[in-house]
Amino acid sequence: MKQASLQQSPTTHQIEHIIIGTAGHIDHGKTSLVKALTGIDTDRLPEEKKRGLTIDLGFAYLDLDSGRRVSIVDVPGHERFVKNMLAGATSINLVLFVIAADDGVMPQTIEHLEIINFLGIKHGLIALTKKDLVTDERLAIVKEDIKNIVTGTTLEHTPVIPVSVVTGEGIETCKTTIKELIAQIQTQSSARLFRMPIDRSFAISGYGCVVTGPILGGKVTVEDEIEILPLKKILRVRGIEVTGEQVNSAFAGQRAAINLSGIKSTEIQRGYELSIPGYLQPTNFVGASLRLIRKVKNPLKNRTRIRFHINTSEVMGRVILLDRDALKPGDEALCQFHLENLITTEREDRFIIRSYSPAYTIGGGKVLRYNTTRLKRFKDDTLKTLKILASGNLSDIVEQVYLNNIHVCKGERLFSPAMDDVSRQVNIHPSSVENAIAGLIKKGLLLKFVIEGKNVIVHRDIITSLKEQILNILKTFHKENPLKTGIEETHLKTLVAAGLTPAAKTVKAGIGEPHKKSITGDDIHPLLFTAALSVLKNEKAIKVTDTKVSLIDFKIEVSTKDKGVADKIEEAFLKSGFTPPSMDEVFTKFGVSCKAAISLLVEQKKLMAVEKDLYFHTTALNTLKEMIRDHITKHGPMSVAQFRDLTKTTRKFAVPLLEYFDALHFTRRVGDVRVLL
Repeated sequence: MKQASLQQSPTTHQIEHIIIGTAGHIDHGKTSLVKALTGIDTDRLPEEKKRGLTIDLGFAYLDLDSGRRVSIVDVPGHERFVKNMLAGATSINLVLFVIAADDGVMPQTIEHLEIINFLGIKHGLIALTKKDLVTDERLAIVKEDIKNIVTGTTLEHTPVIPVSVVTGEGIETCKTTIKELIAQIQTQSSARLFRMPIDRSFAISGYGCVVTGPILGGKVTVEDEIEILPLKKILRVRGIEVTGEQVNSAFAGQRAAINLSGIKSTEIQRGYELSIPGYLQPTNFVGASLRLIRKVKNPLKNRTRIRFHINTSEVMGRVILLDRDALKPGDEALCQFHLENLITTEREDRFIIRSYSPAYTIGGGKVLRYNTTRLKRFKDDTLKTLKILASGNLSDIVEQVYLNNIHVCKGERLFSPAMDDVSRQVNIHPSSVENAIAGLIKKGLLLKFVIEGKNVIVHRDIITSLKEQILNILKTFHKENPLKTGIEETHLKTLVAAGLTPAAKTVKAGIGEPHKKSITGDDIHPLLFTAALSVLKNEKAIKVTDTKVSLIDFKIEVSTKDKGVADKIEEAFLKSGFTPPSMDEVFTKFGVSCKAAISLLVEQKKLMAVEKDLYFHTTALNTLKEMIRDHITKHGPMSVAQFRDLTKTTRKFAVPLLEYFDALHFTRRVGDVRVLL
């Protein structure tokens, strides 16, 4: 982005959602070939001009027919600048692989090919440059060498085109082939959320900070608010350019130069990323599948220090092998990278690892998810989850989130992640998550409830676990309390939480992460408990009466003896009126075995507990309410002494009774007197 181009008219080209990148050994003519194709010299640094050597990334664009234009990234070929090459290579869709006919296959030819293979770049052409310097016999030998090295790689069937930038031979063939290849490439979807790793930042007088990079997902529009990571700073987009032209929006698969407000270019480093606010989270831990190059001499041991390259970032870190102690050359394993600096990443990002010293490429793979904590090695649950993520089956991945993620987040009790939470956890666009959830609901693996006006989605296995717990608790309760109608919902919820099965018993930080804390009764969200109860009620397995839960077929069965004792106890309380007998007096007169009869009277609401071990007959309490109402209405606020005199009781009974009516919100204490509410 130059000052002059910032002032030009809006774009007149159709800009392809594809990025072409070069690859190949130093001095094999990558930059010269790009110039021959585009007319643009990508060596922009004074040192590059002086030495005739590409040091950092260069950028150009190729005009195709019908007003179409495509971005090109030119990468350095020197072994010292492979990290710069990787910063440009990780975002390309089509590779222009350059091999000089005079030199043939060289060390960086092999390393760049391995990198292209690990990055999964399937489309490209091999330009056999400097054709004018060799004989046809030499050309045939190099072609055979090329055939041998690309066998078994993503470039195995790539066309080989001899070219000369001196004579112009093959240049038009290259252009034609590029057009044909572009037609075969599935362009990147803009349906994903916006994300752009930064490869350059600089300042332009009058405009301020400008950053460039490939857009990996979604789109960005002028005036959008975006977040820069790992700084977590919200910025505004002032302007956008793509292939040197001003645009209002830029899309996935394009390279863009973005003019930002709210930050200085000196605050930004290569490897930082732009995204929509709150979507990506910086992390030091990356769960991944890793494959080692076959030609590596030694196995990769657990905790080996490596260079981790992803998008435009290079960070140091250690590889933690989760299912073995060493990874053999050519083998693949599940691992977690413990990185020394924060990065941002998404599921299915491709990465390359290089040895720490001396630096050379040793392997690569795919990100399965970022984690917030270290994963423990040789854990079946962790390995199972990572294998599901590695499968790429979105339905299975989303199901795992709902199955494994009863979790506490931001101080709130959660059990059913919102769609955005699922999207962030496994890096899937919300629209794809929505489709996956709909499919899982249709299969009956996820259950959808509408409770208190809220949509609640829970995994079937978690509801099944809760149902079993509830039914078992109710069976035990009825056996131990045959004369009680049921158990209070709040108490049942606490008992369920204390006995959850392993499938739903622990709070997890995220899919595939270790357990962080045990669930208590307070951790179960009320809507989850309500959902389980609603299923049991719909299945006619339970009933709820006055907040008490019981099995649907449970009935209080009273023996003739217990009923006779209950009738006698009730009569005693009725006769005693406002001065009822104590429990000790009841047990002395009727025996300790009369507890069952008392429980029956309480369940039938004939006796009410005013305080512990102090019961009144309901008739007496109703009479007292009317007496209090009548007295306060006629005479005003009532004191304890007035209540005692009115009821002809002692303070022993008067104070608990008044506090009981306060608790019922029938009366309210004001100073030393009571008033009606």
